[in-house]
Amino acid sequence: MDINYHICEILKNHKSCKRVFVSLGHPSMKAVVKNFNYDHVDRNVQKFIDTYRKKSGKQPTWIKIDVVTSIESLPYEKLKNDLIQTRRNYVQYGFSLHENWKLAFLPEEINANAFIRPTNKENVFILSEKNITHYIRRYKDLFMVYLHNDYENKQVYKFYTESYLIEGNEVIKLESEGYRKGLRFIEDLSSEIDSMIEKATEFLKNQIQDSGQYIYGYFPHFDKEIDFYNNLRHSSSTYALIEALTYLNKDVSIIRKPIDYLIKNYLYEVDDFAHIYDDTNGVNEIKLGQNATFILAICEYLKYAADDGSYLEAAQKVAKGILQMIDKDAHTVHILNYPDLTVKEKFKIVYYDGEAALALLRLYQLDHNEQWLNTVKMLFETFIQEQYWKYHDHWLGYCTNELVQIDPQEKYYKFGIQNVSSYLDYIQQRETTYPTFLEMLMATYHLVEKAKKTGYSELVKEYLDEEKFIKTIHIRADYERTGYFYPEIAMYFKNPAKILNSFFIKHHGYRVRIDDIEHYLSGYVQYQKVFK
Repeated sequence: MDINYHICEILKNHKSCKRVFVSLGHPSMKAVVKNFNYDHVDRNVQKFIDTYRKKSGKQPTWIKIDVVTSIESLPYEKLKNDLIQTRRNYVQYGFSLHENWKLAFLPEEINANAFIRPTNKENVFILSEKNITHYIRRYKDLFMVYLHNDYENKQVYKFYTESYLIEGNEVIKLESEGYRKGLRFIEDLSSEIDSMIEKATEFLKNQIQDSGQYIYGYFPHFDKEIDFYNNLRHSSSTYALIEALTYLNKDVSIIRKPIDYLIKNYLYEVDDFAHIYDDTNGVNEIKLGQNATFILAICEYLKYAADDGSYLEAAQKVAKGILQMIDKDAHTVHILNYPDLTVKEKFKIVYYDGEAALALLRLYQLDHNEQWLNTVKMLFETFIQEQYWKYHDHWLGYCTNELVQIDPQEKYYKFGIQNVSSYLDYIQQRETTYPTFLEMLMATYHLVEKAKKTGYSELVKEYLDEEKFIKTIHIRADYERTGYFYPEIAMYFKNPAKILNSFFIKHHGYRVRIDDIEHYLSGYVQYQKVFK
């Protein structure tokens, strides 16, 4: 790796700049960041690398160059207010607290080290003296304390950068502004998505422990494992992992572990029906969605693997348990107490209804039991009557698409199209990745194609701007890359190796959770099956 050559090539186009930041990263440790005067960069970077190597015993795997392109002087109070008013972890500029740039931070440092953190009040954030001080002392080798009072009534500096990652002998240019700040430019979206699917699938598979339980997730700011569990997300993540493994033509036998984990520990059988329960932290409850995702995982697995009948039987018993949670007016009960099966919550979240309907449809496609199909049709009468399409639920999108493959009625097409059509502007402009959007869009894509083949082209034209719809799909597919832990993002966190090549939810503290990965994978697999 000829660092000086690459740096000289990068700086050729930035002769008017004053400062340059250099970040040295390695999978096993947080990146070390230093800024230099432009005139001294080439001769100082090698010294920086030599010092890094001596202190850490490691050669940097990644070197990121940030060239400062613009600087704005402003009162400290305004900077502080701007930072806490920005969506959490979406800061796109750096700041320097001193004219000599002694205390200057890239936006990646600000976001990855939780400089802005939430309070106990909803949507109220603070600039954290504690977190900034910890970072300065631990990673800047400066024995000092950051205090707001030290900067009141003083001028500070806000700056923007253009960024480049040097990895091996490759220089990768990164986007420099907007919500895509720091996202690498790519030449071929399709091959990039395939790469992300393969790496994130391996990541998710590696979260399965010997017991069959997953490592649930991480908060990577300070390398904290999430100390909670959720059997619903266990099942839905298993479902997505099967999708991804089969898309990649890989063995699915590992899936028996997470399925067996639930059957062994959480299958509650009562007469001829059953439920999946959850006793995490003594909650002792049965969720409608929990039952549904268990069935979905089994049905998806049985598409590709042989069964001695025990998995199908378990799914059928849990399907009967779902029927116990639907009343004569086709309204669902969302949560029961375990083990007495009394009602705990009539309604929890709209997703449960779509999950339940989809699970029954998938099971019907396996065993052809008309009871499952008739129950779904009954539920859909309620969904249509009560305008469930206004919730824009991806599970309902999946379910509606499945239903029209079996029973292509106009009312189902209309419902499925409405689930998306009034939401396209919002989806296009949404700054968070919200990976379920792509899932919903792809399910609707298949529904629309089926509608056109079965004589409902005019219905599609009436309710959907197809050109805008397709454009929205591609926009979201590319934008979701901002939720992927590329090296240039992961390197700024405490333990990059633990999160590298996973997906995250940025505004939830860069959370990496099995179901977060699930939704990105499912959406991307469906996208690739159509547009690759």
